[in-house]
Amino acid sequence: MFQQVDHIGLAVKDMDAALETLKKLGPVVVGELELIERDHLKAVMVKTGEVPIELIQPLGPESSVAKFIEKKGEGLHHIAYRVADIAASLKKCEAEGMRLIDVQPRVGYAECHCGFLHPKSTLGMLTELVQREPGKDQAPYAMPHEVK
Repeated sequence: MFQQVDHIGLAVKDMDAALETLKKLGPVVVGELELIERDHLKAVMVKTGEVPIELIQPLGPESSVAKFIEKKGEGLHHIAYRVADIAASLKKCEAEGMRLIDVQPRVGYAECHCGFLHPKSTLGMLTELVQREPGKDQAPYAMPHEVK
């Protein structure tokens, strides 16, 4: 089912500070900043090498990311895997007894289709399955706006 690691998600309190930290580690390509109002967060994909990093910052205390940071602090939030067919992949996971957060796919960063699996079903790690359309499947997935 999994084709590759699509990205690693990091929960951050301050997007600009997190970007500055990543830039100290080496050259990065930064995708477009997106507001995902449904989830009360903003996100940006950063290409740092083979596996992109998605920085996610809550927009308010109602965000699940804000609750995550309050409970666990900043850092690793989720691992995302690329799949060819998100709807079929979610159904297969459910048939295998995995607990789904998303029964139906949702729209994610850069208009991908995605769904989340509960950490209790996936070795304690929030897991995202991502389907990207051809032509929109190269990191940082949304049009880069900054190269450093």
